[in-house]
Amino acid sequence: MSQGNLYAGREQTLVKHFVLQKYLERFARIVGRHWSSITYVDCFAGPWKLRSPALKDSSFSIALEELRKARTTLADKFGRTLKLRCFFLEKDRLAFQQLHSFASGVRDAEIETRNCELESAIDDIVTFVKRGGDDSFPFVFIDPTGWSGFAMNAIAPLLRLEPGEVLINFMTEHIRRFIDSPLDETRESFESLFGSVDFRQRLLGLNPLDREDELVNAYAENVKKTGRFKYVCSAIVLHPEVDRTHFHLIYATRNFRGVEVFKDAEESAMAVQNLVRADAQQRTRQRKTGQLEMFPSDVGHKSSIFDQLRDRYIGVAESRVLAMLKSQGRVSYDDALLSAWRLPLVWESDLKLWVDDWVKSGRLKIEGMNPRQRVPKSGESNFLVWSAPLSGRTPTTS
Repeated sequence: MSQGNLYAGREQTLVKHFVLQKYLERFARIVGRHWSSITYVDCFAGPWKLRSPALKDSSFSIALEELRKARTTLADKFGRTLKLRCFFLEKDRLAFQQLHSFASGVRDAEIETRNCELESAIDDIVTFVKRGGDDSFPFVFIDPTGWSGFAMNAIAPLLRLEPGEVLINFMTEHIRRFIDSPLDETRESFESLFGSVDFRQRLLGLNPLDREDELVNAYAENVKKTGRFKYVCSAIVLHPEVDRTHFHLIYATRNFRGVEVFKDAEESAMAVQNLVRADAQQRTRQRKTGQLEMFPSDVGHKSSIFDQLRDRYIGVAESRVLAMLKSQGRVSYDDALLSAWRLPLVWESDLKLWVDDWVKSGRLKIEGMNPRQRVPKSGESNFLVWSAPLSGRTPTTS
């Protein structure tokens, strides 16, 4: 994705769009090998604050472009014909006019648009998805500007589409600010968002970062339960100029491969995030001082919040995997990987480092690897076998 000046001042949107783009890039090629069509649903399509006259910095345009690329690849390499179907929804009248104009100019995909609120369009979306037939795979993107308008009970029919996957923008910064509001209306809106009143009890006595984690965990768990998903994980998108979380992207799927693709997209996006945050912070410094800086923004730049969060989640993930090994003795590599992947900013390379350390220290053995394998791999029936009491290095916890 070429950023140019399209995302200056809204770098968090660039990171979000990068995750969406990188995920759909592989998702569509994989799904297109098994299904005849993909139905993409954008529930808060906008467009908002765009700088591209062609709307290239909109989520719906980015998604459609990736789906088109996958369709071409599948046709060229496998002789498969992939049909593209899209449902774009936007409640704002002026934004919808742009959206509808864009959709009207598309000739190579089936597109429907609606100018209404999401909760009023659930039946229409489900009808559109099902009209694609049993051989169409839906992907639902829910990207609001706040925390209202997509109550858990309301979106349940979308979450329960099977097959199907969902990506939700959990507006962490706004939710964190208003979660303790004494106003009845605000409290009820959060209860609708989470689909529960129990989540508040989980926040009692926690420090700010633990509270944030618990908010995200509570929401993700309810998405998983409501949609009967097998796997749910999240990615963190940081504020461009301030060291705090802007929002989380909550991803839900019923397929192991989907988690793998999402985590790869997350890892790639974090490298981009660090670069664009360095640009944003340099721009702020130059605006305040009125002086241009000699070196590029990434020279000497260090994101303390990113490093702190990554250390935190790596420590938690390592502790969880160790606990599994100690309690069960023998754990499939896939299960260990999924346990680590549940946390943001933790990737397969981290698990491989732990495994290598444990093997070298004589605490772990690996079963099921073929003679040519040097490291365990997912999907290969490899098992991690704990062979000694816990000793040596103590994992970081938080």
